[in-house]
Amino acid sequence: MDRYRKYSFGATICVALFIISFAFCVLCMNKTVYEKCLENSVSQIETDNGASDTVTEITTGLKDFEAKANFDKLNDDFKSFFKSKYELIGYELDEFNVDRLNHIKNLYRLAWVITIITFIGMLYSFIILSKRRMFMPFLYGGVLAAFFTSLNAFLFIRSDREFWVAARDMVFSENYSYFNDNDIFLKIIPPEYARWMAVTYLMMVAVLILIMVLVRWFILFLGRPHKF
Repeated sequence: MDRYRKYSFGATICVALFIISFAFCVLCMNKTVYEKCLENSVSQIETDNGASDTVTEITTGLKDFEAKANFDKLNDDFKSFFKSKYELIGYELDEFNVDRLNHIKNLYRLAWVITIITFIGMLYSFIILSKRRMFMPFLYGGVLAAFFTSLNAFLFIRSDREFWVAARDMVFSENYSYFNDNDIFLKIIPPEYARWMAVTYLMMVAVLILIMVLVRWFILFLGRPHKF
């Protein structure tokens, strides 16, 4: 395998890992998805109760604005790379739930590390490959990312490991028993939150794959000889 083929192989791996890890970083504990799910949950409660107040009690003793404020604080602490404690507004999280969140946060940290490393690897590889106009790794990387995503989906559906079973329950059954209900955490999470994060993750992976394909096409288009 010559030097350029090695860089082509490395670039393909970097593109694939960048797509799936960056999508995870963006979607993990995503505020936009949360706010949409909370809005839908509040609307459903108001419809069921025939209420139209601007402040809705989404669960016993917790208003919708309190849920959003506490999620914002939880999200800020979660996205803080080196922080492992979660300080809510007037509430404390159970140690069991803190451990569960930190397990997910470790995956989030790993995803960011992979994202940064693969982004640097992509830039370096394509600087080398551009000398021979070898841009197929954009396409191959997208295909590989689709394969990795399909593999993860298979594990998600078929695996008996605790984390995959818990994730499956959250997405399909709105069952968040992976966490306990001794504190406010489950009260501030809308039932459909995990499902919509999973759906949005798949959509974002698809968009990133499309972007990689379009980048390759655009580079080739710019490199075509002009006809005079």
